Amino acid sequence: MLIKKFQAESMPEALKMVKAEFGLDAMILNSREERRKGLLGLFRKPYVEVTAGIGRQAAERGTPEAPVAETPATTRDEFRNAMLEPLAREIRQLKEKVDVLFDKEPSGIKRARSVTGEGSQVPAETHGTGPAVIDEPEVFAKVDWGSADPGDAMPAPDPDPPMVKGARKRTGAKQAMLGAFAAELRENGVDTEVAGTLLERIASRIGRKRQQSDMGKGLEEALESLVDFTEETGNGEQRVIALVGPTGVGKTTTIAKIAVAAAKHGKKVAILSADKLKPGDSELLKSCTGSADILIDSAMTPQKLGKALRNLRGRDIVLIDTGGISPNDREGMEHLEKLLTASPLIEKHLCLSSTTRDRELAETVRRFGRYAIDRLVFTRLDESETFGSIINVLLRSNLPPSFLTDGQKVSGNIEIATAGRLAELAMGGR
Repeated sequence: MLIKKFQAESMPEALKMVKAEFGLDAMILNSREERRKGLLGLFRKPYVEVTAGIGRQAAERGTPEAPVAETPATTRDEFRNAMLEPLAREIRQLKEKVDVLFDKEPSGIKRARSVTGEGSQVPAETHGTGPAVIDEPEVFAKVDWGSADPGDAMPAPDPDPPMVKGARKRTGAKQAMLGAFAAELRENGVDTEVAGTLLERIASRIGRKRQQSDMGKGLEEALESLVDFTEETGNGEQRVIALVGPTGVGKTTTIAKIAVAAAKHGKKVAILSADKLKPGDSELLKSCTGSADILIDSAMTPQKLGKALRNLRGRDIVLIDTGGISPNDREGMEHLEKLLTASPLIEKHLCLSSTTRDRELAETVRRFGRYAIDRLVFTRLDESETFGSIINVLLRSNLPPSFLTDGQKVSGNIEIATAGRLAELAMGGR
């Protein structure tokens, strides 16, 4: 007997996976509900685990065939050159019409930056005022449109048989849907080069029915393949997290939110302030002292910070609140570097405001990169109209995200950054 475990968010979804894998002859051997480990041991989400089996003979007789991959580009090119030059011309015209969606915006801003950010210039578009037009590369430069199914690439004796008409219709419909989706991403601040990278992954996931829901699911899967959303194992060891970043991005507020959320989950938390607190920050941290599981202290120097961390080994989570520093403040940056090397246990989370323009976000990540940043935290989502800049900086920096925050309330307004949530934001959700 062949036995396999399936994990899904709900039982119906798990049963669909079983049916797709083993067919109608599958037998459900066991099912249970579990919870995944979340970041810092928090925000665990339930899932269903189903163990199913099928006899080897039934598997050989009834296992559904794997879907046939779309025709490779080389085959398509050979077919087009031989038989479908008229179709190729129409597809090019359709792509030009889709590009008109972007040409309506103010032009003149060019970008030669790759998604990885290596050997490239920082983009000049602004956040919240609509994306800028990019001349090169085009948003569809990376997308292999392909054929709708294998039959589309078979030569035909008639120069315009029904098969060719079907191929033209299906390919055109697929491109039109992706073009509209690209326009939606651009409208929400996703950079053209980043959108092209996402479409490259999404295009292969669009089925024959091409439902609109496929686009959102395809975007989520594309983000999961491009961004590290690895969850923490929650193995019981102490976590020491320092929040760093420019002035005014909401580090102290985020520290308070994490502390209160962790305390509610039964964690013993300590907050160490490594900077002179402003009056507002002092009052904010005092609001956390209502819980006996939250301890607040200060450690202004690397020596005091190292000593304080040794004294707090019994705490589950230690949060270090650093002062806001301008990337141009050389002395302040050097002092912060000494603080962050006070213990090898310190994780560095860079706080970024979602209201910041792409250019400033890229420069901030570059400047603070000297500290070997571990994760990115995005704040002030409630103050932003578009969220494409979050997607842009994640794909360019190759750094994993940790939290998303909004609002000034200490209790709540904080969540784990997941592929599904980021896909929702990129598509204009809140």
